[in-house]
Amino acid sequence: MRLDTSVHWLEIALDHLAQAKSSHESMVAAHIEGNKVGDLLEATFKASMQAIVASATFFEALYAASRDCMPSARLAPKASDRSGAKRSALVAEQMKRSFGLKLKKTAELASVSAEVYRFRDEAVHPSSSFGPPAVHPTLGVLVERRLAMFSYPNAHLLVRAALAYCKILPTIGTKNGPKEVQEFAQYLLTAGQPCFLLWEQTYGPLLDAT
Repeated sequence: MRLDTSVHWLEIALDHLAQAKSSHESMVAAHIEGNKVGDLLEATFKASMQAIVASATFFEALYAASRDCMPSARLAPKASDRSGAKRSALVAEQMKRSFGLKLKKTAELASVSAEVYRFRDEAVHPSSSFGPPAVHPTLGVLVERRLAMFSYPNAHLLVRAALAYCKILPTIGTKNGPKEVQEFAQYLLTAGQPCFLLWEQTYGPLLDAT
């Protein structure tokens, strides 16, 4: 028996994004009315952080599952350094090999995965030292920088990126990928379809027009 969890992590990301959206909208309304927003800011922060971490875990699960499909000659060499930057580069390289990405698409994925893993590392490997505050992008007030970083707009952007790659990678894979990935690619497209539909019904287009 085999269970691939990549799409499950997208579902988890979407659940937390919906919570972040609701808390964010309530926070904005309270701010406009001049009411206290501390509890709503924290709720938005926690839901956004969980949505982003779930998106990063989608890439981890996708990396593992697609790697398992490949013969040893098509495996990206693992680095001993598990920092976010090295990890995101490894994930992008394996996606290239597993799904048959060309240079431009690989560069785009590497850029996106680097940003996803940068946020992930801020959540799961946080520094407890004091640092300068940041301006919250919605409230316009100084807050601890991670309260500004893990916001609904950022969660929306990164969850969309993860969901988009659940569609982009297998679509390319079914056309240009090696024979070993074909079954997995078709599974991703089928299993991800409810998530794609939910996104479009709730937030609008998933993929940019080309």
